[in-house]
Amino acid sequence: MYGLVLEGGGAKGAYHIGALKALEELNIEIEAVAGTSIGAMNGAMFVQNKLDLAYDYWYNISTSKVLDIEDQYLSELLNLSINQNNISYFIKKAKEVLQNRGLDNSFLKEILENNIDEESLRNSEIDFAIVTLSLSDLKPLELFIDDIPKGKVIDYIMASSYLPAFKMQRIDGKILIDGGFYENLPLNTLLNKGYKKIIAIRTYGLGEIEKRVDDNKEIIFINPSQELGRMLNFDQKNARKNIKMGYFDTMRYFKGLAGKKYYLNIKKDESFFVNYLLNLDEKVIKKLLKQLSLTEEPYFRSFFENLIPKLVNLLEISYQANYTVIVIRLLEELAAYLKIDRYKIYTFEELLRIVRENYQKKDKKLSSKLPAFIKTSSLLPKQIKEDLILDIAEKLFI
Repeated sequence: MYGLVLEGGGAKGAYHIGALKALEELNIEIEAVAGTSIGAMNGAMFVQNKLDLAYDYWYNISTSKVLDIEDQYLSELLNLSINQNNISYFIKKAKEVLQNRGLDNSFLKEILENNIDEESLRNSEIDFAIVTLSLSDLKPLELFIDDIPKGKVIDYIMASSYLPAFKMQRIDGKILIDGGFYENLPLNTLLNKGYKKIIAIRTYGLGEIEKRVDDNKEIIFINPSQELGRMLNFDQKNARKNIKMGYFDTMRYFKGLAGKKYYLNIKKDESFFVNYLLNLDEKVIKKLLKQLSLTEEPYFRSFFENLIPKLVNLLEISYQANYTVIVIRLLEELAAYLKIDRYKIYTFEELLRIVRENYQKKDKKLSSKLPAFIKTSSLLPKQIKEDLILDIAEKLFI
């Protein structure tokens, strides 16, 4: 059984929901949940076995519902599209915020009041904790359900989410604010309670899924594979994308899926991918070597000793990466260029087939016209690097 940690992050909390859906489908048993801010809200719903309800809220969310700000005006502001209409609108909103001493958070409070059953939380077999910070006495609070005064659970979950921009409320005479100002990823909250196996669902930390094992502790970090957007951008389209990403990023770890941008169920061993490269046409290999101004003879040796290291550098992957990783990453770049849906589990053969079916020959790229000394440089501009990768991928797969 695992402890579960849900990082704060406002609108990025949609990512939690997808991850929790995956854990539920995988029958991963959870014995404790600790959350900060939106992580506390999502965690409370999960502990009560109300994940489907939480999913519906996130799937149908909008910025206008959460912040009482019209989506159109917020979108224009975030895109730095300033005009007389939105300036007037935000001046009016600023006056309302000042009069109310903060942004209205009644939507979030209403969700909690309608869906949080304090008795259900207290009687659950899953332990539950939240993190908040007392401004009144400058003291962090890591509170398990038994530490929260009876009748005050909803108030304390709300307190964990009180960003300074929101309208403040006192609880038992104290001003409490968002727990992210103390511990946005409350790992220690569970570790200090004695939980040793933990799954941490990140919202801020981009990167590969990471696993740490030390001192009889096991921590799995589920990191977003792409940017989740801004904390206060509750745009419905973005929320739905983040739900999918959370689901598939979690499946990637527990099902051992390959890929960085896509999710591939690889049933072949490395020899399959080595043979794929060995079976490339001689003309293709020589064309690639010539394009990158590399030694053309003996062409197989130059391909593996010169071109593959160049490709590893272009793809910005570890030099210890095996041929499976190299070939898959190259295919992913071509799939992303073609805008093939990333939120699906593919086999290598399936993704390769879809890439070939959707491919249309590109116009000549600037990279093909560059002098040799630029193409062989390790310090290429981003666009040139992308063009070179696509040119190589085209010759290998199409």
